[in-house]
Amino acid sequence: MNKVRIEADLRLSIPVLVGWSGLVVVLNVEIPLFSPSTSHFGFVAVLALSGCFTLKRLPILGLTVLTSSAVLLSWLIQLPHHVDVLPWEKTPPIEIPWWLVWAEHLRNSFLDAASTLPSFGGQLIPGLAIGDTSRVSEHLSHSMKTVSLTHITAVSGANIAIVTASVMAIAALCGAGRRVRLVIAVCALVAFVILVTPQPSVLRAAVMAVVVMISLFSGRPGSGIPLLAFATLLMLMWNPWWAIDFGFILSVSATAGLLLFSGPLASSLNRWLPLWLATVIAIPLSAQLMCQPFIILLNPQLPSYGVLANVIAAPAAPIATIIGLAGCLLTWWIPGVAFPLLWLSWLPAEWIGQTATVLSRFPESQLPWISGPVGAITAAFVSVVILLMLLSSKKRVRNTLAVSVVVTVITLTITSVMSGLRFTASIPPDWSIAACDVGQGDGLVLRSEERIAVIDVGRTPEPLRHCLEQLGITHIDLLVLTHFDKDHVGGLEAVLGKVDVAVVGKPENAEDQGLLTELARSGASLHRGTQGLTGALGEAQWQVLWPDEHHPLMDMGNPGSVTLLLTFPRFKALFLGDLGKEAQLAMMSTVHLPQVHVVKVAHHGSVDQSSSLYEQIQPQIGIFSVGQENDYGHPRRETLDMLSQLGTLTPRTDQDGLILISESSTGLSVWTEH
Repeated sequence: MNKVRIEADLRLSIPVLVGWSGLVVVLNVEIPLFSPSTSHFGFVAVLALSGCFTLKRLPILGLTVLTSSAVLLSWLIQLPHHVDVLPWEKTPPIEIPWWLVWAEHLRNSFLDAASTLPSFGGQLIPGLAIGDTSRVSEHLSHSMKTVSLTHITAVSGANIAIVTASVMAIAALCGAGRRVRLVIAVCALVAFVILVTPQPSVLRAAVMAVVVMISLFSGRPGSGIPLLAFATLLMLMWNPWWAIDFGFILSVSATAGLLLFSGPLASSLNRWLPLWLATVIAIPLSAQLMCQPFIILLNPQLPSYGVLANVIAAPAAPIATIIGLAGCLLTWWIPGVAFPLLWLSWLPAEWIGQTATVLSRFPESQLPWISGPVGAITAAFVSVVILLMLLSSKKRVRNTLAVSVVVTVITLTITSVMSGLRFTASIPPDWSIAACDVGQGDGLVLRSEERIAVIDVGRTPEPLRHCLEQLGITHIDLLVLTHFDKDHVGGLEAVLGKVDVAVVGKPENAEDQGLLTELARSGASLHRGTQGLTGALGEAQWQVLWPDEHHPLMDMGNPGSVTLLLTFPRFKALFLGDLGKEAQLAMMSTVHLPQVHVVKVAHHGSVDQSSSLYEQIQPQIGIFSVGQENDYGHPRRETLDMLSQLGTLTPRTDQDGLILISESSTGLSVWTEH
């Protein structure tokens, strides 16, 4: 009887999750027929129907606890929560209710105490205990993203599960019954949500944790999927826009993966591994397989060592979380006891940090994947194959799929390694200028005597970060931010912590100033780029030609782009940022422009150019930093024709990928990726 009931639950609920997964892909294709509003209506309607069919199978206590928890947590989300206020922002103080003051004081005391702990462990403890990642450095954050460990420091279902499981274990030792333990755990969960601040992501994790708890404590694991459908329905009724929010998508997907596959995978892996190790592997694997198709939509790369990193680091996470949270609770009342506890939690936290850092340096730590909906569908197919390989009851099917997966992995690995080695070997060792393919934006790298300068960082950090890794660059002597358009400064995260000196344009607003504050905090010395500023980069000499302080109407934005002239021993290069025709003419009226060998064509090759400027500098090579099929039509045909008439070679990143310019005794040579 019980078996039939569980199968009925799955038949009713799985189609909802499958249909919702398809909805996510459809919305990413942006088909006009499926607007967000109509998709929300259809999704909620189908989910409500599923809930109606499955409600009669929910345990009464579970339904009561889940409903009351969802209502309470939904109300908590409206309360004031922690917001990072930048020093230049003037915001009125938020009045906190008297019964929430304890949480604010407790958080502040804990953060002050944890700030005295060194290295990676000191950075991670606040995240592991209360989900505060403000102390995590850019370097450590990137390492954890590379090996899929960021969920450990975010307040996710795992963190909340650790807290509630600890409370239930203590209640069990005190002799509390099953129902009492469940109620106590939910009360502890609400208190924890208040402590870490009731933000939407925390609320989602809390509701998902309640789903898992009720499923396990009901003694009917098959009821977890109907509970998940019901909880998702309640949350979408509260905020329908979560239906296309990736945080919500990943939260529900991970929970579904744990409910459906963690147990069967552990049993399957137990054929070859001890049960404890099989369970440790099954938990992250089940969540990863369900989430990976959606993660591909965000970042089309596979973490090669993601499961391995979780297997190594996951056992340390509950230890650090439990001890760190205990230390947090005691910092306000008994600081003398709290500090030794924080040092104890530092050890497993440091283990997690070192694991992320070491594995992220392994070769091919991330493998490229097909982007967009096609990549998501392909990743879903791979997940299904892996699940069939591990869970099929037919030995022949398991063996066939296992051989196929092994052969495919080996083939892809060899191909990727050989391709990487061939690419690295083909790069000219004596390059001086690199135009990175950062899409519709600028990201240029200059080198002289192993001294490195970077001009602008593109729209997002990943393309520039990938380019720097290809070129083997880990340290930047000079960073130039020509102006603060997103396609020039949006990827700043890729260089934080690597820069010695930064020459920057004039910020236009508080957001721009915030980027500069972040850059300064990472260790860079900031200088405003104005006409006459000079310096050296190895054997090369650089000079800022623009903006001019005597032109206040053209000192920021595109007209105020910091324009740099670099004089190498054998050639000159001019980098024009996004200067338009008017600013180009103004610059020519204030400085003498020499003939140059290389020019970074202004504003991605827009039509807003001064032909007289290019006629004066007579460039041999004109670099276009431009994105494929961009909406602006860059580079414009008029600009290409103008340079063609001057006999200028015009490599462009949208067609050629990475562009490298090298000098030799016979002149300049251009190497392109494609």
